[in-house]
Amino acid sequence: DNSNYHALSAKITQRFHHGLTFMAGFTWSKAIDYGSAIRTNSGDTLWPTNSYNLHMERGLSQFNVGRRLVASAVYELPFGKGKRLLSEGLGAKIAGGWQLGGIVTLADGTPINVAQLGDTAGLNTLGNQPDATGISPIPSSRSQTAFWNIAAINVTSPELSWRPGNMGRNTLFRPGTAQGDLSLARNIRIIEGHTLNFRFETFNSTNHPNWIAPSSDARNPGSFGVITSAKTMRQLQFALKYIF
Repeated sequence: DNSNYHALSAKITQRFHHGLTFMAGFTWSKAIDYGSAIRTNSGDTLWPTNSYNLHMERGLSQFNVGRRLVASAVYELPFGKGKRLLSEGLGAKIAGGWQLGGIVTLADGTPINVAQLGDTAGLNTLGNQPDATGISPIPSSRSQTAFWNIAAINVTSPELSWRPGNMGRNTLFRPGTAQGDLSLARNIRIIEGHTLNFRFETFNSTNHPNWIAPSSDARNPGSFGVITSAKTMRQLQFALKYIF
């Protein structure tokens, strides 16, 4: 087994102080293997292109996330009994007990394999790889309609009918993730030992589009690298919980 995994991580934590607690963590990692699953999994290859040269299968793991930053915070608003503001009277009863929270996630996209060409040599194998041209797969002006550069891939070489292509495994990257979630919560004391918890939450609060990977089949130039869909957009959620 020549798989490798390296990671460097850092974390900052602020314990609850003056109504605020937060935590931020950053991870840089690199995972390399010859196959990331025992079954075909979301575009990763299961069988080698060339059984006589398994080293060609060595590449980034399908689950590799190069950089990932997650930060979360909870702030107890300074209103209500015992707080700095509106500590007495009706205002304290209305404004007291509220907490504001948030989570921010920024992450690189995971690797994806260029679509295979099928059994171009008629050898009863599962698929052949295209050739790499040496041009960067990242366009100079990246956009939703040109997320990858098709000029980086050669699928028409006549040589591919008798030899394996030299395109490496998992050489493209899916779009990354950028998301912020917010919550507003309040604990309302009913009687001794009984509390009503109210929560209002927004997921992907800024409605930022986190794109789903486009087609990686360079045999179809019209759809290759063209993003057509996104993951879940903004969601709102209300919740009530009675604790006793």
